[in-house]
Amino acid sequence: MLDDLTLRRASIAEADKLGRLAFASWDSSMRHIINPESDDALAAERAALELSFQLFCINASPAITVAEKDGALLGWGAREPMSAYISDLWVAPGHQRQGVGRTLLHAVEQDIFRAGYDVSVLETHAENGGAIRFYAREGYGIIWRGVKFSRMLGQRIEKVRMEKQLVVTAH
Repeated sequence: MLDDLTLRRASIAEADKLGRLAFASWDSSMRHIINPESDDALAAERAALELSFQLFCINASPAITVAEKDGALLGWGAREPMSAYISDLWVAPGHQRQGVGRTLLHAVEQDIFRAGYDVSVLETHAENGGAIRFYAREGYGIIWRGVKFSRMLGQRIEKVRMEKQLVVTAH
């Protein structure tokens, strides 16, 4: 699976596709946290969230690392500029648990290390047990748990902040 995986920087022209991929990934594990009053409200909230992902991808495209195979987008990760903070890591639902996320995470960590940081930091929803277990397997530990306001969701959500000491590896 990973033999033909290509990592590259995102293009602003593909922000819509990247946003849809991130939304699909989010929706596959976290859809249950949206509690609308009606089906119409649910549809509106989901459309607004997908648009938020797309707008993020427009603004952050230079900081996004894309994983693709044979021209198909499989996932992407991003870090905040001039920071050790990993803001996003998304893998298309049909490609999860195949090493794509690990490959992307390591690439973003390398970017952080090359920028002069020896620690990487990220946050995820406290109910996202799959993500927390994944990051723990990759060497991250929880350093904080609390409630934060999510602009994308328009509500307060429980989050965990995780941190990993980055080390130099010989190749």
